[in-house]
Amino acid sequence: MKTMKKVWRYISKYKKLLTITLISMVIIQALGLVAPLIVKSILDNYLVGIENPWYEVSESTTNTVEYDNRYFSQEDTSGAEVSIVIYEGGYYFVESSVESGTRSVEGTTLTIETIDGTIYTYTATKLTSTDVLHFYQPFVQPLKILILLLFLRFLAQVLFTYIQRTTTAMININIVRDARKDAIRSLQRLPMSYFELEPAGKVANRIISDVGGMMGLFSTIMNLLVNASLAVIFAYIGMFYLNAKLALITFVIFPIVYVWLRFFIRKLTKIAEKVNEQNSLITAQLNEIINGISILQIFNFKKQTKKNFNQISSEFMKEKMKESRLHLTIGWNMIRLIGALVTATIILYFGRGYLTVSGFVVTAGLIYAYNDYLSRLIEPVGVLFREIGNLQHSIVRTERIFKIIDGEQEDDSFMPIPRYHGKIEFQNVWFSYKEGFPVIKGVSLAVQPGQMVGLVGHTGSGKSSMMNLLLRFYDIKDTDMGQILIDDQDITTYSKRTYRQHIGIILQDPVLFKGSLADNIRFGKEGITDADIEAVLIQIGGQKLLEKLENGILTEVSRGGSNFSVGEKQIISFARAVVHDPAILIMDEATANIDTETELMIQNALETVAKNRTMIVIAHRLSTIKNADKIIVLENGLKVEEGKHKDLLNKNGVYANIYRSQVKVEDAYLQAE
Repeated sequence: MKTMKKVWRYISKYKKLLTITLISMVIIQALGLVAPLIVKSILDNYLVGIENPWYEVSESTTNTVEYDNRYFSQEDTSGAEVSIVIYEGGYYFVESSVESGTRSVEGTTLTIETIDGTIYTYTATKLTSTDVLHFYQPFVQPLKILILLLFLRFLAQVLFTYIQRTTTAMININIVRDARKDAIRSLQRLPMSYFELEPAGKVANRIISDVGGMMGLFSTIMNLLVNASLAVIFAYIGMFYLNAKLALITFVIFPIVYVWLRFFIRKLTKIAEKVNEQNSLITAQLNEIINGISILQIFNFKKQTKKNFNQISSEFMKEKMKESRLHLTIGWNMIRLIGALVTATIILYFGRGYLTVSGFVVTAGLIYAYNDYLSRLIEPVGVLFREIGNLQHSIVRTERIFKIIDGEQEDDSFMPIPRYHGKIEFQNVWFSYKEGFPVIKGVSLAVQPGQMVGLVGHTGSGKSSMMNLLLRFYDIKDTDMGQILIDDQDITTYSKRTYRQHIGIILQDPVLFKGSLADNIRFGKEGITDADIEAVLIQIGGQKLLEKLENGILTEVSRGGSNFSVGEKQIISFARAVVHDPAILIMDEATANIDTETELMIQNALETVAKNRTMIVIAHRLSTIKNADKIIVLENGLKVEEGKHKDLLNKNGVYANIYRSQVKVEDAYLQAE
């Protein structure tokens, strides 16, 4: 129910389409009620209606039949009663009323044996085909009307079925589109901790595949609750009209179906959860294989990869087989058996009445109509068991997509604020990703406006964690301690989007998006012309890149920027940061993966870019921060040293050891060349 309320948020936007769908469903079911009654009338009142009593009349009228120079009618009952009996394809005229019972004809003698064994004999005259046609003549016009009505009912059902399915499809398509849009919007506001716990492939599967669960949920609910309920209501209207006693007896089936369904759903729900989870794991595994295909091939990890994937696939297959067996044993397959038993029960009920109850009249039309209505009653139960599996899968998948849509959202409000002066303070900051395991331990530091500060330390020392806090990818939790200030104001004062408008970052692994080079550089910044972009590239030393590209900044970037070298991608991301003109710029080991020539180019550009801007550089190559105003050295989450390059070398501490070991490696590399 909670899940349906969530989906209703999207369905309610299309109430007009929903109204048309519901009206169409009612009309379709009403047309289904009419059809058996029309067929019953055709069979009983007209095709075999010739056996109803006839009465001799004195003169010819519109609905009288002439036979043997006499006139007969079924409407005027004032004259003597006569009968027409059908036996083994022959039609026989009898000069009196005929009892009900087992018939036999020998020559001109008709014999009737009733239920109690009494035998009646009558003189019967076999009618010619012309005479039979004459007796059927009063039924021709009504038959034409009924057949036309039956045809019109068929056309109307086709029309309204088309309307209903079209409007349902339109609602489905719209709610899926809206949900995907909300999921993408929400995805950008989820905390970073979410992406650490969920693999990228699994998240993608939720937005691409699981959102289809909403479509399945809506369609199934419409089929089960609306269409099936209407089918039951209209079926009972027809059944009570034909035989109220038998209609009341059929209510016994509902408690049985309820208990049966509860047991079935309980079993199915557990399996559905496992099936969808295994399906997501398959998608995530495929994502890892595709993204890491080059590494898998280089290290010949094919056998292990195949083994891991096969294991996940086998688990998925086992759960799917459990689901199939459940349906085949106590699911929709069992309903087919019940449907056959119901048909047999109808025949037994009417047949027994015909054989044991004096005066009981049963006709082909009555049996047809009642069987049709009972089939319509059983069909929704079959739909219920057939669709309940889809319903459970849809509920599970819908809940998964709503974990993104309704997940923990960060404040996304935005308001323009004055450009930062650039003063940064960490005041006794303690921070842990997992409670009880701090990665930042009481760090305090101050960066003055316009300063360039280097952040140095071994892997795991806490450099990136400090920048994650400064960029507010994470906030200091209640279980942690400390405060971070910019321009003497706590960074949590504003929403994250507002706070970040004057902060830029250049990552170690540049992220480029599909589009032109210019689009990637002006990314998210309005009012930047192509000329401005070219000027920025030249300013940071990207002249060679421009000369190399035939289409210049209009060159298309392929997936992941694979048509650019690592150094070129770094230049592009550097230009992107400069175009945004942030008051505070963070470089997260931006020179770690580039060649010496590109590093020198960026170092030269830094001198220009650093003007009127506070810069924090997480340095892998210490040569990048030799001219920094201050260098902070971290070790196991602690600030162990602080000072200028020369001062720290003279101190002969952690920084000096890192620097000397790096210089030795570089010297050895140069000598080897």
